[in-house]
Amino acid sequence: MRNILLVAAREYKQIASTRGFWVMLLVLPVVIGLSQVAGRFFRPTQESAYVIVDASGDYAPAIERRLEINYQRSELSALSGYVQRWKLGSVQPDALWAKGERWFTDDQMDQFIASGGIVAAVEVVKPHAPSEAPAYEIDKRNYVQAAMPAGVAADQGPDALKESLEPFLKDTIEAPDGPRPLSLAVYIPDDMGPASPVRMWTNSTPNATLVDNVRNEITRVMRAKALEASGLAPETATSIENISAPIMLSAPQQGAGREQVVIRSVLPLAMVYLLLVTVMTTGSMMLQGVIEEKSNKLLESILASIHPGELMHGKLIGLGAIGLTILGVWVGAAVGAALSVQGVVADIVKPSLAAIEPWMFAAMLFYFVAGYLIISMLYLAIGALSNSLQDAQSYLMPVVMIIMLPVVFMMVSVAQQPNGVFPVVLSWIPLYTPFAMLARMGAGVSMMEVIATGAMLAAFVVIEMILLGRLFQASLLRTGQPPKLGGFIAMMFGKNTA
Repeated sequence: MRNILLVAAREYKQIASTRGFWVMLLVLPVVIGLSQVAGRFFRPTQESAYVIVDASGDYAPAIERRLEINYQRSELSALSGYVQRWKLGSVQPDALWAKGERWFTDDQMDQFIASGGIVAAVEVVKPHAPSEAPAYEIDKRNYVQAAMPAGVAADQGPDALKESLEPFLKDTIEAPDGPRPLSLAVYIPDDMGPASPVRMWTNSTPNATLVDNVRNEITRVMRAKALEASGLAPETATSIENISAPIMLSAPQQGAGREQVVIRSVLPLAMVYLLLVTVMTTGSMMLQGVIEEKSNKLLESILASIHPGELMHGKLIGLGAIGLTILGVWVGAAVGAALSVQGVVADIVKPSLAAIEPWMFAAMLFYFVAGYLIISMLYLAIGALSNSLQDAQSYLMPVVMIIMLPVVFMMVSVAQQPNGVFPVVLSWIPLYTPFAMLARMGAGVSMMEVIATGAMLAAFVVIEMILLGRLFQASLLRTGQPPKLGGFIAMMFGKNTA
């Protein structure tokens, strides 16, 4: 055992001292860090201002109300998701935000705004949030109404208004919360009609959502006024305007169904890519190391001191430790970023961590280690068989293609149908079991299937290590042309092919 650990430590130090290892080890933490910085400091701003000239006075208040309702509705939906994630609904069970994310009507939003809106709701929730929950942050309004700047000709018609506002449309305007780009100016004439339309002007980056909201609200008010002009009472006109189709929508419980599958699948799918990247990269490093040891006769000196089996097991343990190091650093960086700061990483990783059951973590680690050993053993055998990197490439290319192509096709299939025929079949082919089971883990794989495929995979790893171990030991000191297929098989079953 001492010799095995010495070889493992030497192998670990040898790979860990290469630049390629450190580049691969640090690339994900660096990307995560840069994404957090970019998301915080370089996020394109959506904040802008608008101005309205409403000659009749009927439309500007309605537009302002509509934009406020839309903003509060978006914030209320986000707060409802936060409350549900951290189980805070019992703080005020009758509140709108305590019943999960859903569509809120205009009447509900009017009541919510009258009671203080999102600011008041957050003040109620904040004291009860658990210590591990991030503080809820209220987003700024994307657009606010600005007062007409001094000196702008607001009462001399649309052409004069356009000319006066042109400098501001190219720059910023003073809004209630500070300077903002002026993205929209609206002129609504008193005698609005085909001959006197509403005029709008935008800057170089028009806000399509703002334009649509303004246009739709002007249309709604026009229709209400037309209904009243036809003799209907204002209350009747309003009730007609608010008519909507009665629809009952049945959907999975929040966090269940397809949403739950997507959330649970984030980390397992990431493990598949991580397994592929690490085993292919570190396996190549080990393969190159074995070939160099053979070419400079170092192996003869090593094998004079230890048994070939000890050398093989030591290399596998060292390579496995390298893989677990990469896994630990990458996963630790992702989880650390998710728990410490808000951003894209937190929005993806935290729900996935919360949705995965504890036994799934153990299963994913087992499949990762088993897959790592299976592929690493192939690389080790190829290195023992090869006398040069050119020889190794001739063996390695078909092996990589046999592994990669089905896994890539399986990943595409899993994205569409996690428990489809192709992923399920690959789950029972030992070479692909780690990849297929990791990819399907988020879709709700049964415990019995995990146990059965795990037992099969463990048996396959043992058999592979015995057969490829014999091949490794028989090929270490072999020179000349590599044997043909029959010779490979003979060596795996312990027969001398010399």
